[in-house]
Amino acid sequence: MVFYELVMTTKNTTPFKNLTELVKTVSNQIVDKGGIVRGVQNHGIRELPHRFKAKYQDQVTGMRYFDKGRFISMYYDSNPKTMREVEGILRQSNDIVLRQTHLKVRNKMWYVNIVNENKNPYIKMVAEMEKQGKLE
Repeated sequence: MVFYELVMTTKNTTPFKNLTELVKTVSNQIVDKGGIVRGVQNHGIRELPHRFKAKYQDQVTGMRYFDKGRFISMYYDSNPKTMREVEGILRQSNDIVLRQTHLKVRNKMWYVNIVNENKNPYIKMVAEMEKQGKLE
């Protein structure tokens, strides 16, 4: 199984009940396919870096362009097929979700190897420069 991070940007006008239903639907899909949901974080409503255009007008306000959005992160383990099914669920709920991004989170061993001098040529180069006194 692969450890994924899902970052969703949803409309700031979406009722909390609908967001909860969407997160439950995605979580149930992951668990039904043998995955593990590690956590869900609601980062709240924030200013967007640029104006986002929704596929359809919002039913509540009639707006199609959004300057603010709610950011939600989900962390889960699953196989790649389940990840694509989750993306399909989010694409179908375009009345709620403005953008979605799946990130493949690196495991802790990657961070151990990046500091290991034998595995990282940049660290080797910097260590040699320190020995020669070029870095101070």
